[in-house]
Amino acid sequence: MKCQFCNREKVDRVFYVNWMGTVYQVPVCSDCLNKMWRKASEAGQTEEFKKYTGWWPGKQEPRHLGDRAFPEEAVSGLKKRRKLAALRVRLSEAAALEDYEEAARIRDDIEKMEKEVCGHEN
Repeated sequence: MKCQFCNREKVDRVFYVNWMGTVYQVPVCSDCLNKMWRKASEAGQTEEFKKYTGWWPGKQEPRHLGDRAFPEEAVSGLKKRRKLAALRVRLSEAAALEDYEEAARIRDDIEKMEKEVCGHEN
């Protein structure tokens, strides 16, 4: 994934934003995250920034791509459905960017995961 702000390749941080009932992934590189913090600090908006992102300097690192969104004791099917939803979002993004090679790879991953989640072939 690319950073939402600077388009740097392969960022390792992601925020999940719930906007009107839809959860969006916002990938952010550490440089952009620190720039946003500095701007929020200069504007006196640190509390709003903390509330929006759940992160601030000195707090534990934000979730990384591939981290579990649910605790260890979560049902495995729930974890797989969550990953499946994230893959579908990535598929839409790849198709919108006309990155057909990536879209095909993601499509294949979705098909494989759907078989695992459903437990049978369609």
